[in-house]
Amino acid sequence: MKILLAEDENDLREVITDYLEYQGHTVTAVPNGKEALDRAGSDAFDAMVMDVMMPVMDGITAMRRIRESGNTLPAIFLTAKGEVSDRIEGLDAGADDYLTKPFALEELHARLRALERRRRDYRVRTMTLGNLELNTETGELKAHNTISLSQKEVRMLSCLLAHTDRAMKAEELIREVWPGEDAGEGSVRIYISFLQDKLMSIHADVEIREDEDHSFRLQEVPNV
Repeated sequence: MKILLAEDENDLREVITDYLEYQGHTVTAVPNGKEALDRAGSDAFDAMVMDVMMPVMDGITAMRRIRESGNTLPAIFLTAKGEVSDRIEGLDAGADDYLTKPFALEELHARLRALERRRRDYRVRTMTLGNLELNTETGELKAHNTISLSQKEVRMLSCLLAHTDRAMKAEELIREVWPGEDAGEGSVRIYISFLQDKLMSIHADVEIREDEDHSFRLQEVPNV
């Protein structure tokens, strides 16, 4: 996993980073909520671990702004606060889990794995946008006509359908469509082209558009 860690205590930040990297993960560590907010908006991550009490911007504020931007990155809060009201505030701000200090690094790792499993195991059987309907189990794609998609095409299109509120970077699509495989931006563009052709063939009123930063989004085609 590629993990964003926000923790203002230098020693703890280094310990968590070293442990998670030893477990095979890639960690980007920052000392405050403002830098976490900036990195969450500019880089692609699989999970986030964030302290609540931090300088410059606290974790609650940063999490709220991250969620307001449409980012659904799985997140765990770390905090010395253990009151029920504090846990509720953190979860209401958008955290998926809550770990009270002091904690065992093994438990943090286990919770991150659980978040990753839930994210990967969750599948919406039918996804729609405009007149488009995708059955993620059968690979059937419908609009005015019907066509079948390959497994990788289903993965890519379902990613785009799940994130219509923002553009997806090539590296995000690579992690979802080719997990553990040697794939690059060229593979993404090939499959984007495949999907564009199939969307046109079934007369879908949606299309895949490329933004200036070379990220991709699925949008409805305006009526002319």
